[in-house]
Amino acid sequence: MKLFKGILVSFLLLIFITGCAQKTQIRAIKAAQVTDKAIKNIGVLPFKSDYIAQSSQIDSTIANVKINDKNYFNLIDRNNISRIMEEKKLNDSGLVKLIKGNRTEGLAQIETLVTGKVNVSDIATSNYLESRTDYDTCVRTAYTKKGDAYCAKYRTYNVKCKANTYSVNTKVKLIKVSNSKTIFTKNYSASNKIKKCIDQNIVLPTKRDQNTKLAGYIATQLVKDIAPSYVYFTAELMDEPDIDYTDIQKGLLKTSLVLIENKRLEKAEKLLKKLNKLTNFKSYVALYNYGIVNEALGNVEEALNLFKKAEDISLMTKVEENIAIAIIRAEKNLIELQKSKKQL
Repeated sequence: MKLFKGILVSFLLLIFITGCAQKTQIRAIKAAQVTDKAIKNIGVLPFKSDYIAQSSQIDSTIANVKINDKNYFNLIDRNNISRIMEEKKLNDSGLVKLIKGNRTEGLAQIETLVTGKVNVSDIATSNYLESRTDYDTCVRTAYTKKGDAYCAKYRTYNVKCKANTYSVNTKVKLIKVSNSKTIFTKNYSASNKIKKCIDQNIVLPTKRDQNTKLAGYIATQLVKDIAPSYVYFTAELMDEPDIDYTDIQKGLLKTSLVLIENKRLEKAEKLLKKLNKLTNFKSYVALYNYGIVNEALGNVEEALNLFKKAEDISLMTKVEENIAIAIIRAEKNLIELQKSKKQL
């Protein structure tokens, strides 16, 4: 029994130690699905059946897209587009023809038009009962062996509740002006369920208010498809030497981890570079951490090379899962980075 308890304590201690490993955040860029450069100069048309400001939400979301602190899109003023459509009594295809044939209408920069239709903007209501427990009212008392009384069962009761399920479905289409062809189309859906019981002091939102918020979510999803976007990963660092470190080398490893924790990546990069030189690039821990810092700084190709060197060393003794995960992640992110560079 004592042996079993000892094993159990050791196992729990191992879980505790591994669960507390230091982590850092990696930011990577994800390429857009639309590769046509014409998408950069874009205008948003009024959507059909749009009572939830869907086209306005798309317009404002596109306007706020920034990559490397620069606007990704050159967004044409939608008020100018709407004015010309109204003055000339044009539909979407008519506006495309106008832009192609006459570049003097203040729309000369437009290369891509965003059009669409709100297919669904709905609310479904359901009524039901929820159970409650009244801990102030005891319906059955029991006694301990010592004779002390305690409540074995409290009063329960039901309350009336109402649940609203809000849903929006919008079809979005991107048209290239030069050839009138559709370069992207997709149906986007969003929903949310909100409940209220009679003992809760809340007010359920109206269909219009909530579905307008869902339209904003759809606008965000659209932008992720048509523009490069940032994605975030959590990477685990290694804090124990894999080979015999000198006191100086241990100090460099420890200090670099503190710097990473405090977001001082450039300084940590210098220390880890020095650590790798002092260990003759034979420590997979030093190589791996050095790779993580490079990845966090956006040097994805350098990071991948460092991860592969770390793996070559670690495989001589064991498989390090963190290194394998880092290689897969860096390979994927490098492909996305190369794609996005062409789009930028």
